[in-house]
Amino acid sequence: MNKGRLISFAAALSLAAAALPCDAAGADTHTVTVRDINGNETYITVDHGDSLDLSGIDVSAMTEHIDDYTQKGFSSWSSYPDVITEDITVQALYVQMTISCDSEPAKTEYFYDKGSIITDGLEVSITVLRQTPELNDQGEYIVTSTIVPIESKCTSIPSLADEAFAGGRTSATVYIYPPGSKRAICIYDISCFRELGDIDGNGKVDASDAAKILIMYADISTGKVDGFSEDAELRGDIDRNGKIDASDAALVLKYYAALSTSGSFLSWDDFLRK
Repeated sequence: MNKGRLISFAAALSLAAAALPCDAAGADTHTVTVRDINGNETYITVDHGDSLDLSGIDVSAMTEHIDDYTQKGFSSWSSYPDVITEDITVQALYVQMTISCDSEPAKTEYFYDKGSIITDGLEVSITVLRQTPELNDQGEYIVTSTIVPIESKCTSIPSLADEAFAGGRTSATVYIYPPGSKRAICIYDISCFRELGDIDGNGKVDASDAAKILIMYADISTGKVDGFSEDAELRGDIDRNGKIDASDAALVLKYYAALSTSGSFLSWDDFLRK
């Protein structure tokens, strides 16, 4: 009777062990499920108590171009124990970067065909979405967002006004390229009007032009004339506010004074920028 009971008890232990999870039953190996950034799974067998080696996973294969300005790829692995004692799942976490032009350059009209293309007002940024190992209340990996300004590292082509308006051209197209990219993030048109302030058309800007602007302003204010020719409007509207008035005459006088005292050529573009 005692022997029979012992045999039955041993058999029961064996059956119980078989019903336990692998690690509790003293299994020799465990399965690690490795999930890539798109949810595709591969499997690695690890000996009980060994560390997990993920160096054989080609993380570069996870890189994908979602569109012309967005790239997604591997960032890091989710947390996992130093030694493997049970079946686990390891998640590849992603980083996604999107380049965007948030604001085009403010200056599109030039008054001289020399100097640099002015990109003041340009705003280009990279939005970085990074999946972290931390989980939220729903058990999802938390994604952080960071915006990095990069307009100072962008390149404009053409970069010089004399390239853009070579041969007397009055218009051009400018392409803004992010660093290391061959695809423009911003494309916009610029124009060149070389006769700003030269009301009398004698090829120079001086006090007589300011006087003529004042006369034009008086004529329009008193109703003597209804308006001016397109060429006169382009030459006389110095501040580009859509009308010719005393402030335009004042700018011509200031510009003429700056030309007379600078000792070197001063373009309207540089003058108005200051």
